[in-house]
Amino acid sequence: MNAINKTIANRIKLLRKTLGLTQKEFANKLQISRSTIGNIENGTNTISDQLIHNISREFGVREEWIRTGQGDMKKPPEEIIQEALSKLSPEEAREALEKIMSDYSKEKVLEFDKEKEKPTFYKVLDFLKKQYDEADRDMQGYLTVKIKKDFPEYEEHVKKNQPEQKNA
Repeated sequence: MNAINKTIANRIKLLRKTLGLTQKEFANKLQISRSTIGNIENGTNTISDQLIHNISREFGVREEWIRTGQGDMKKPPEEIIQEALSKLSPEEAREALEKIMSDYSKEKVLEFDKEKEKPTFYKVLDFLKKQYDEADRDMQGYLTVKIKKDFPEYEEHVKKNQPEQKNA
């Protein structure tokens, strides 16, 4: 097995494990045999362009990542939705999008109750801040600028919840 096929095999195995699937479960989703996946992962067989395409489509993974390891593993949600819509007629696509948006608005998934969710939101930001407090200075600086820019109200939350420091 050449180096390129070995790295593709490693990425296929990484993807499968990231998804928490056995070889059999992974293969079943692709409608191929478990031994085919096993042989690809151990380098006995090379992977076909068609199988790479099928893996990309089934698991929302970028083909470029499978082939080269470049870029993000997962496709952005917009790309997945766009691929799905491209298989529909314009009328079917419109109806599907309207149904999805209707379902979301019924469940109020798109609405955000800022006051109700603030405690949880701040706990998440506090956790992230703690993680980055342990990071290097460059990362700390980046995080500080990013949080202040994207979440200006968080700075006030931090000030309110910091213990008062005594003057030395």
